[in-house]
Formats: sequence, structure tokens, C-alpha cells
Amino acid sequence: MTGTSKPRIGFAGAGVMGRPMAHRLLAAGYPLTVHARTPKKVSSLLEAGAALATTPRQLAAHADIVIGCLLDEAAFHAVYFGDDGLLTAIREGQILIEHGTHAPRLARAAAARLSACGAELLDIPVTGGPRRADEGTLTAIAGGQADHLDLVRPLVGTYCSQIVHVGPVGAGLELKLVNQLLVSIHVAAAAEAAALIDRFALPAEQSKAVLMSGWAASTMLDYCLPAALTPSDAPSGSTVGGLHAVQDLVADAARALELDLPVFASAQRLFDSLLQSGAAYHDIAQLARAYDRHGSTGTEGPGQPLSAGAACKESP
Repeated sequence: MTGTSKPRIGFAGAGVMGRPMAHRLLAAGYPLTVHARTPKKVSSLLEAGAALATTPRQLAAHADIVIGCLLDEAAFHAVYFGDDGLLTAIREGQILIEHGTHAPRLARAAAARLSACGAELLDIPVTGGPRRADEGTLTAIAGGQADHLDLVRPLVGTYCSQIVHVGPVGAGLELKLVNQLLVSIHVAAAAEAAALIDRFALPAEQSKAVLMSGWAASTMLDYCLPAALTPSDAPSGSTVGGLHAVQDLVADAARALELDLPVFASAQRLFDSLLQSGAAYHDIAQLARAYDRHGSTGTEGPGQPLSAGAACKESP
């Protein structure tokens, strides 16, 4: 601990979600050290007063609590288990928080190795998107020991307005996969709604107002419908490739549980089609562009996917 009464925080991963979360920690007065595999991603944090760790090992050595917001399994392995990874410098009593969306088995494996060193892992994936990360209104889905979660609630609360404990290590990620299953289905449903509205030549603004006023309303309909009906070239933190990667985790979990998810599988095929058209960095709302004006999708029939919006610089 430092003399400031606030713990020293190490933050690994400065993508579209991690960067605004780290900025909110700085704004709240937490001493912050950051590490990113792409150094330019932390430049705004360094300008705001964060220190730089060149390796995860150095990050762990200079922190009381380490937070990860890592993109995928490869990044997780490199940061946690690499030659200069976090586990090479973890101390007894340290708490690690992982906000990225990964396979639950990965969190459990890391937790077992950390426990052998006297440290603890909390898997706390978040939901809400980059805008809510900026606002500090994310929802955190926490797995791990409740007493350790209580210790970190104040700092997680700088960027999450709701923190829900759902069970032991891995449970947070399990519920996040359920969340992403629903997001995938809702985005696909919004894409089909947009295609039908377009085919009927209905007014976009009025159509959205009506649909959002009743039982058809959903967060993803609210997000996707305007963008699907009026495509934008603006970059996005919610990309086809980012959601598709998590869909693979959902599918893997369902196979392991011998559970058929036919509605989800149908939505995933639509994302597969858009991904194959080169749209990995396009906004998820552009799934509607997988429908041509004759109502076909790239998954069947002669229709070809419509061109999507401009590529984004990074995925969530």
C-alpha cells in the first residue's frame, strides 16, 4: 500500500474498454501503472499521470492490485503465464481482477496457480460497451470469493455502477457468455427487423419509436436499428470480429455441456457470413448489411452481402 490510503493499481490492457476504465481510476486518485502490448494505446494514460510498466512482471511488482482487461486467450496467456508474466512477480496477498471475456476454464486455471502463490483472482467481466465505460456505468459480473470482492468494490465502482456477485471463480465469465448469447441473438433479430423495414420502405425514425415503445424493445434494437438503416463510417468499439470471437466461447461451452442452442447457432451463422466478407472490424449493427434488397443473406441463396461501413481501428 502507499501512503495515499489508496492501493497502487496495475492495469494491463488498454483497448476500447480498458482505456476509459483506467482513466476513471486515475480521475478517482488511484496511483496507476499501466502495461499494454501496443504502447501507443496507453499514451493518453501516461499524459494523465500513469506510470509505464514495460512487462507484466514489472506491473505486478509495482502494484497492490492488478487489473487485466485482455482481448483474447493469447493475450491472457502472454500476460499471466509468459516468461515475464504476472505470475513471475505475484506476491502473497495480492488480488488480481480480470475484466476480459474468456473461457471460464482459463480463469479457473489462473486462479489455481495464483492461489498456490497466496494470491487471489476475481473474474469480473463487464457489460455495457465503451460509452458506459466512459460514463462509469458499466455492469460488473463477479466470480470469486465474496470477501475479496468486497475489498475491491470501491475501485471497480469507479467505472461500474452495478457490481453483482454470482458465484465462485469462473461464474462471472459463465454469466457473461449467457449475456453474449443474448446479445448475438438480439443483434441478429435487429438485423432482420431492419431488412424488413427497408423492404417495406417504412420510415426509420417512426419505426424505431414504435418498436422501442413495446415488447419488441431491446438494448441491441435501440443500438443497431438506426445504424443498420443509416450506415455510418464512424469507428466503433463494438465490432463483428470482437463479438464473433466470444460466440466461439459460447459454442464451445454449449458443446461441453451437450446443449443444443439452435437460435444462437443461426445467429452465429449470420456473423460467420459477414466475417467471411471481410467485415471483422465493422460495427455489429452492420450485420443488417448481410441482407440484400431481395431479402437474402450471404448464408443462402444467390444474394450477396451488402458492403459494410468503414473498418474500425480496434475490437473490444
